Amino acid sequence: MGKLSKVFIPAFCLLLLAPCILDGKELTIRIWLFQGTWPGGQPGLNQVEIIPLSSSPALAALQSLAGGPENAFKSAVIEALLDMKNLKTLDDLFLFKQSQTENLPFPGKVILGRQIAYRIGLSHKVLSPTLLAFRITVWKTKDGVLRPEKDDRKMLRNAYDAAQDEEKMDRIVEQELTLGYDNPVIVAVPSRVGAYFMVVKLTANEPEPKRRTTPTLKVPPVPNLVPAPQPVSKVFPLYPDELKRRGVKGDVGLRIAINEKGIVQMVQVLSSLNPYLDYTASQSFWQWKFEPVLRGGKPIPAVFEYTFKFDPQIYSAEAMHTLEMPPDVDDAAGAVLQRILAGCAEYCRKLGDTALFYICEETINETNHFLKPPDDLAAARHSYEQVVYEDARGMTGVLVDFPQIMDRRKIERLIYDCDYQLIRRFGDIEERRIVLKENDRRIKDEVKLLEDDRYAVLSPIVSSLTILDKDHQPLFVFRILKEDRIYGKSALILEAVPKFGDADGVRSAKLWVDKERFQVLKCEIEGVPLDGYEDVLSDAVLLNVKPFFLRTYEFRVEKNGVLFPDRTTVRIEYPTIMRDRCETKSKIDLIYKNFKFFMVETEGAIKK
Repeated sequence: MGKLSKVFIPAFCLLLLAPCILDGKELTIRIWLFQGTWPGGQPGLNQVEIIPLSSSPALAALQSLAGGPENAFKSAVIEALLDMKNLKTLDDLFLFKQSQTENLPFPGKVILGRQIAYRIGLSHKVLSPTLLAFRITVWKTKDGVLRPEKDDRKMLRNAYDAAQDEEKMDRIVEQELTLGYDNPVIVAVPSRVGAYFMVVKLTANEPEPKRRTTPTLKVPPVPNLVPAPQPVSKVFPLYPDELKRRGVKGDVGLRIAINEKGIVQMVQVLSSLNPYLDYTASQSFWQWKFEPVLRGGKPIPAVFEYTFKFDPQIYSAEAMHTLEMPPDVDDAAGAVLQRILAGCAEYCRKLGDTALFYICEETINETNHFLKPPDDLAAARHSYEQVVYEDARGMTGVLVDFPQIMDRRKIERLIYDCDYQLIRRFGDIEERRIVLKENDRRIKDEVKLLEDDRYAVLSPIVSSLTILDKDHQPLFVFRILKEDRIYGKSALILEAVPKFGDADGVRSAKLWVDKERFQVLKCEIEGVPLDGYEDVLSDAVLLNVKPFFLRTYEFRVEKNGVLFPDRTTVRIEYPTIMRDRCETKSKIDLIYKNFKFFMVETEGAIKK
């Protein structure tokens, strides 16, 4: 082969491969920016801090969420930063997301709010197949540059123009980072009023997201009321046995809007009976369907009033017609399940017998967010509009202030240190908390009891008893999900679903059970408790949403073969006005330590 051929063939191959080489990976970078403040008198940051997720156990837990939904990861980051930095507030400013081939530069971008604008600059260099160097710069419009305008589009245009004027912008972040794929980094930057927290995540070759359209629903004017049409299909509201035992019964008055097909578009509670029953009525009527309302022979949207009666006898007779039988289980699987449930019932008996025989220290850490005022919520539902600008340089601007249902300026943090134990009172067993410190202030010269149903209804010691003990098992349908290993032990994960849709606030549960000793190692319960969270129930009715309420109990303190809880967490989230987004309502952490066990003569039943 001649010299010319030897040169030509490799060159020709390089030309064929050039598109692949030049294209490279598609990079996607996400930047979440938050602004935090500290309680009065507490020092803030003195210098920039780069915080890998591996730097602390609290942040390391975020790694498993980094590849999941953006909102779940963001919520976990917010809670971790609030706790780790002991912040008073943490405002969610924006999420910047951009994709580009690794061999091409990232274009600049402007993120717009109605009275604020951010400009983001990115440059990068590929260091290795798994590492890239980034330079990230964030500018923000100076205070007072943008003034309110009646026309939203004019205000956005002004914000975009200001973002191009260097004299009107402050550089708030300028940072060089080395990033690996799917390994987020947190950057803390001092600011005049607190600190900015920038979370940066880099991924490669993400799959194309599925696109979904959000339908627009037209709710007819309220004054045009019509007689209530006949329901075509029903889903009965949950009516917990505990409320029946308390004698809670009566009517819930509702206002309902339907479209031309009789499908429910709005549910409002007009007359209240009980916070939990108001909530379950509102939830269930979203699933009803009515006969269309006709006008001139044509179906029309309509609004009408409807009354649902909660009465134990009437409810049971009607609701039984709608119950579904549990699926059949093969004999082998059924035998294993029955053996596990029998062992769990016996274990729960021993757990109940020893519930009184210990005291410990308990730390409660709660972060609570509050809804915006009703007028602001109503305005947010109708004001959202996304506006995109693009100039000759390819700089784009996107409206960032998505409608929020939570007031980012109103966050309550509560911290209690308590002596915790179970005591007998009026024949029942219940919790007692003596407050030692409240929000880091030591309680002196007095005995202060923490009597708050928000914590009392969590009942960590009896959480599994309300599902797995002999009396409660008949209320649930159980199945074995899979085997797992947790806390160094082999376990079976049981799923428990109430037979009648609700078991005193339990919608569903998962329980990690030791295969040999039947100890409950972990318990997750989904559902809003009947008491203590009336604010969550009323919010759900107001917003017409189903809150996500998850209680997680971990049992790792052992005494005489019985496991006691060392940690309980509560996470409450609301779906927002925008589809596929959620906002945190509350997070509660309860830590138990310094257990002391003793034996006494006692009698009485545990209150479950």
